Amino acid sequence: MTWRFMARLTHLSAAAQRRLWRTLITVWAVLLLSAWAMLTVFTRLSEKAYEEAGQTYLSVAPLAAEVMDLRASRGQFENLAPLVAAEQAAGAAGVGGDRLRIVPGTGAQGQQSLRLHAVGLTLREAVELLRDLRLLAGLTTTSAGIYPTQGNEKRADMDLVLER
Repeated sequence: MTWRFMARLTHLSAAAQRRLWRTLITVWAVLLLSAWAMLTVFTRLSEKAYEEAGQTYLSVAPLAAEVMDLRASRGQFENLAPLVAAEQAAGAAGVGGDRLRIVPGTGAQGQQSLRLHAVGLTLREAVELLRDLRLLAGLTTTSAGIYPTQGNEKRADMDLVLER
């Protein structure tokens, strides 16, 4: 502000000075109220984002714990013979000996392989069997076939060729 502008303000009439001060106080109050309103809105948005992050954590934490457990038990049966390791992994997946047949064989490059045939698996059992064969027994699936069980469409038969 220049001196001339300040000099004009001091030479205003009393009514004009009151209007000026009322306007300045009103502008100041509106600025404070709008700043308070913006801070309130941003606070609510950050609280909502924090709650959503907490819900995400609650849904992801059990999965992360399961992954950590799987990593800790990784290779638990790798030191066993492949046939025994496959039987142990199938047992860990909940597939008993009455629904499981494992036959040793040879792979495409002459490597030792296993032919696994499981009967009447649920989706959960099939997924757990594949997971446990890979993680616990250290066996890789080179060939797989999944077919519906005769007489029960909700279950499946699985043929796998496994190699270490």
